Amino acid sequence: MERERALRERVYRAFCAPRESFATNDEWNDYLEQREDIAFNLVEGIDQAETEERLRRVEVENADTIAANRAKEVEMEDAARPKASAMQIAEEEPELPEMAGNRAQRQKQLATLASGWSMELVKKRAIQEAFDCLVVPVMF
Repeated sequence: MERERALRERVYRAFCAPRESFATNDEWNDYLEQREDIAFNLVEGIDQAETEERLRRVEVENADTIAANRAKEVEMEDAARPKASAMQIAEEEPELPEMAGNRAQRQKQLATLASGWSMELVKKRAIQEAFDCLVVPVMF
């Protein structure tokens, strides 16, 4: 299953033309059929040498587009990767002897700020819950 996924991923990366680049539905469907033929042949081991050669030709033809798409994928992966938080930065700072007693308190403050928690949120929630208890259901 993993082998099939890897082969199909390779084929789909090579066949990366968007739908808009085809004038008719028939051209688009022919393109998709060619892509699926190559993927199926590679997965099933049919005409391996000829199929590999067809795929290599497509990869060479679309090398610029493939590289651009790969660069976009890398950018998206980097954007999805979490950035360093205030807690992580605080943990990496060297500890000075005079600050040792305040370190735990400082980390707690940074964690509180990073989470977005504030005493104002507690007050608002208490008020909301108090008013929710006062509402009397109306019978229709």
